Amino acid sequence: MQMKTLNNFNPFQTIVGYNLLDELKNFISKKTCIVTMDDLWKNFKSNFNNDIEVYFVNSLEEISLEKEISYFNKFDTIVGLGGGQALDIAKFFSWKCNLKLFQFPTSLSVDAVFGHRSGIRRNNIVNYVGWAIPECVFIDYEIIQSAPKIYNYSGIGDVLCFYTGVLDWKYASNQNKCESKWEYNNDLATISLNYVEDLLNNSENVNKMNKKGIETIVKAHQWGGNSFFSSGWNPRHIEGVEHFFFYNLELLTKKKFIHGQPVCLGFVLGCLLHNQYQDKFINFFKEIDFDIRPEAMNISWDDIDNCLKTLKDFVIKNNLWYGICNEFDYSKNIFLELKENVENIYK
Repeated sequence: MQMKTLNNFNPFQTIVGYNLLDELKNFISKKTCIVTMDDLWKNFKSNFNNDIEVYFVNSLEEISLEKEISYFNKFDTIVGLGGGQALDIAKFFSWKCNLKLFQFPTSLSVDAVFGHRSGIRRNNIVNYVGWAIPECVFIDYEIIQSAPKIYNYSGIGDVLCFYTGVLDWKYASNQNKCESKWEYNNDLATISLNYVEDLLNNSENVNKMNKKGIETIVKAHQWGGNSFFSSGWNPRHIEGVEHFFFYNLELLTKKKFIHGQPVCLGFVLGCLLHNQYQDKFINFFKEIDFDIRPEAMNISWDDIDNCLKTLKDFVIKNNLWYGICNEFDYSKNIFLELKENVENIYK
């Protein structure tokens, strides 16, 4: 898959095609463990030998994961099979136990498969730790297309966030509040924004989740995952207010979300705070059948209101990079504006 490159940016080896899962048994060792989710395994266990060992993810908390390390010492290979949680935990144990890693996403819900670090939790707060490089990432068109659309549409959150991430970066630069190690870089920002435009221009393909739609999201995820490392662990061009909103919402509600729903809701918030909520985004959301209203996440608008009330304190307390949240003063009008704009998508 062809990619634009910058400096030493180099995405993980990625294979796209059909019937890729059946090939795993032809090269994984007998000392292999599959890391997946309990509800997914019934769909894929027939692709493996009956004696394959399986680990079902039940926690993202580091303190719980550390207790499981001894289980993985008997393996030499690990396969992440599933969405972001399975892929992140596969990375975690690959790093901790020095295991050969293969990654097999079953949906495009997040860009975790293309990142070196694992998004684990410490006291319910997201932390990115570790170092894991897969031998290969496998993207099977048929498996991706068979996933519930809500999970694949979730992946747009980890592309749209480039836009609000860059807005936050520009804002920090204009306020002379950029970190010295992450001074504003127009080349990085431009590449990120180009991927956002590519997503918007392919809304019909993304909606249909055809080959072109899948490849559009995958290419953007390769950039988002790998350029974090390749730009010197710089998150500025790929993440900002939208993810901070999500992290705080997860902390407050203690709920596990389909990643893209709160991130896209946070994206709308970020655009509004930056006065950059443009028609092209409204039209994109209207074309993509992806519900980001609180009720679709089994929470309420009151939960969103509480998240907004505490957002600034959350960002400052956790020493997250400077952006619009640091100057965000809650008002009921901001909440109502967010609610109105989101509900208007679905009218």
